[in-house]
Amino acid sequence: MDVRAESYSDYKPGVLEKWGIQILLDYVREEKDKNTSEEPSEDFFPKSTKIIRWATFWGLQIGFWTTYLIILVEKLFPESPEVFSPEFIEKWSYAGAALAIGTILEFYLLYKLGLWAAYRLTKLSGIQLEEDPDLVTGNANLLSRMALEIPDPDLKLLGIDPLRLTDKRSLLIRTFFYKTKVLLSNLLAKIVLRKILARNSLRVYADYVAAPITAIWDGVVMYLILKELRIRLLSRIIAREITDEILSRSKTLSENAKIAFLAAIGNSVVFTQRFHPNLEYMLIKMHKGFGLNSHSGSLDDLDTFGSLISKLSVPEKQACLKLLCVACSFDGKLSSFETKHIKRILGEEAKENLDSIRILSEYIRKGNLEACRERSRLFS
Repeated sequence: MDVRAESYSDYKPGVLEKWGIQILLDYVREEKDKNTSEEPSEDFFPKSTKIIRWATFWGLQIGFWTTYLIILVEKLFPESPEVFSPEFIEKWSYAGAALAIGTILEFYLLYKLGLWAAYRLTKLSGIQLEEDPDLVTGNANLLSRMALEIPDPDLKLLGIDPLRLTDKRSLLIRTFFYKTKVLLSNLLAKIVLRKILARNSLRVYADYVAAPITAIWDGVVMYLILKELRIRLLSRIIAREITDEILSRSKTLSENAKIAFLAAIGNSVVFTQRFHPNLEYMLIKMHKGFGLNSHSGSLDDLDTFGSLISKLSVPEKQACLKLLCVACSFDGKLSSFETKHIKRILGEEAKENLDSIRILSEYIRKGNLEACRERSRLFS
């Protein structure tokens, strides 16, 4: 079964994502004559931290100065001209144009900054941006989506449904509140600050509150995006090394073990409720490497997974359970949803495995590559 052909029709990059990919590939072409290591830098964490902090600083500057210029244009005109008077029309024509240009400039500069930082982080990780024909979404897509705040696509690979155990109504409600949270929090902050400033001698500065608020917001968002990107890059390194480790033993693994490894990834997709790009990578690479044309049972069914691991030898079972733990750690956190279903399937073995997920997740968040490698080895 061609996994890529099966799901490629579900994923069509938008204009913004394609633009981001083009920018990233331009960076690659500009440095084509320089040595590009395929191994992660030994100083991955300190160097990546420096890049993240530098990008955050410039994100603050972009947010502040673009907003300040918008306000400055408005302040060049009378405070309260008569409605629909020539002065009123002139003021808001210029102010509206400044708002449009300033906002476009702000997003353009932030996007370019994010893509630049994403590329620098990727170089440190040793991950290449050239297209991988095996994958549904390549490395360049992953970086472009992260830098431009584009959600991961909804994929269903090998019959695995990320939302299989999810209450669709509660998901809709959570999505709605997530999308409105940013708008409401920013709006309320501005209203409260304006009210506070309007009651004292600082009211003349009330209109300028928007500049530092925007600066802080842009800086924080840039910081969080790049921190998340570092987590994805680090977990991609781990995903690649684990996949190579498993495939190197492919000839000695039982047929049930191969299916169980795929099912471990499939169930971790269901536990995390989305097709994390690094889970997609492992699933596709392993499926192709194993050369499985067909298999019985569902790869995202807990009972099927439990039945499979019960038939494995002790080393294969331990490796399979460890793979499940590692895969659930890729996003750097352990949710209550994951905890609930891992306890359901593993029973008495759940506590040890949940502790393993928490420890590895912490190492991934902290960017400790060597500790991640040590805890991610599946076979002794």
